[in-house]
Amino acid sequence: MELVILHTNDTHGQLTPVADLAGRSLGGYARRATFVRQQREQHPDLLLLDAGDLYQGSRYWHAFRGEADIELMNLLGYDAAALGNHDTDAGLEVLSARIREARFPVMCANMRFPNSHPLCDLWKPYHVVEVNGARVAIFSMLIDAMELYPAAFRESVEVRPYVDVASELVPHLRRQADAVILLSHLGHTDDVRLAEHVTGIDLIIGGHTHTGLREAFMINGTPLVRGIVGGPVVGKTVLSLTGGSRATVSEYDLHELNGNLPEDPQVLDVLERWNTHLPPEEVIGRLAYPIDTRSTTKNFAESAAGNLYVDALKAYYGASVDATLVHMGTIRGERVFPAGPFTNHDLAEYHPFDNPPFLMDLTAPELKFVLERGVHELPEGRGAFLSIAGIRIEVDISRQPQVIDRDHARVITPGQRVVAASQHGQPIDFTDESRVFRVVMDGYLGRGGLGYFVAKTARRKVQADTGGQAIIRWYFKRHGPVDPRVDGRIIVRGRWHG
Repeated sequence: MELVILHTNDTHGQLTPVADLAGRSLGGYARRATFVRQQREQHPDLLLLDAGDLYQGSRYWHAFRGEADIELMNLLGYDAAALGNHDTDAGLEVLSARIREARFPVMCANMRFPNSHPLCDLWKPYHVVEVNGARVAIFSMLIDAMELYPAAFRESVEVRPYVDVASELVPHLRRQADAVILLSHLGHTDDVRLAEHVTGIDLIIGGHTHTGLREAFMINGTPLVRGIVGGPVVGKTVLSLTGGSRATVSEYDLHELNGNLPEDPQVLDVLERWNTHLPPEEVIGRLAYPIDTRSTTKNFAESAAGNLYVDALKAYYGASVDATLVHMGTIRGERVFPAGPFTNHDLAEYHPFDNPPFLMDLTAPELKFVLERGVHELPEGRGAFLSIAGIRIEVDISRQPQVIDRDHARVITPGQRVVAASQHGQPIDFTDESRVFRVVMDGYLGRGGLGYFVAKTARRKVQADTGGQAIIRWYFKRHGPVDPRVDGRIIVRGRWHG
């Protein structure tokens, strides 16, 4: 038989359509609902699955903490979802409420609350569903970089290595099911690592990594598929079940939710009801130049999207700091914000986290470590990529990237990609341990996230009282219209052959 699976991942609360650079309207739950309904008319027994990060990151998140998103997922008839790291951002009480509201299982197999905890039964490690006489086992894994999580969550859960868990769980699931599907919120690198070490998984539906896969990615005989952040597409994967042997992917595509799809009227009614409870929209300033916050553009090179935030930080702290640095994972929205009015709703989507930044001292070698960390993943574009203000750098990605250990505590290879840097036109000598830079880093990096571990022990380190959104508001008020266009502060050249 053929098992039809529709899948989404990393919607991040983007309930309504967004525009791309060409002005095309993409995504939104109303179009998603239409596509799902059309597919169900052809395949009544299809599965509808999600790989996590359901609701954090939009104006709806700030107002409703995921309640609107879960209502829409219930309406569309989701069969199961993975827990994503950002689904924990609002704390245990909100997480518990959202999971209990869901009329589908939310799963995580490698983290659990202990039996003594009041939330010990909050989620399941796996779920088995019967489709046309075939039993399908679905389980989920969650990224175990614990600095991603709020303190109450990381201090409460028990974490086991995901390879160990999968090695034990997959044989158990194969004994009771005809197909085994992993909803993974590990990210691409760890998806590959898991598939290299564990056999018996028929399909990995990936999340956490925001760029989509246009073709199924095969690892050790296991196919990996993944959609695009923000919900502009719905993935469709067809598994052929042959009975007794591993299933195979007979069809895979990412279906774009564009203007050719009518919007579902029932979903529009639900959205209109929630919209009446949103805070009033107000203009906080003007953009003189559009900013493109899509992961497919902002995570590879200097961008207007990143320059806006680092320029705001540099203007706010002025001559008291030498440089400001933010990672591109803190810039969200997954759309193009056009030149013109910029509103409080836009700001909530552009920078949803609103963590107060850190100020700290870094020596020249420590600054070199941070800059190398910011470009180590190129040419792959991921959230660790840095935007900077106050200094300028040249990067050669044909050279050796930085490598650190899995515990984010030790440098294995220092990295040689940052080949030149300057401040006020003067070159920076990264070997000069006596030179100290006063820098501002966004709140997540300032805690040592994403492997920027030198920030954990930086000297004269203090977290600001003012959050990023307030600083950006101040910047628009004092410096509008804001023009954050690319000016050559980060030059990337070369080609990686690794």
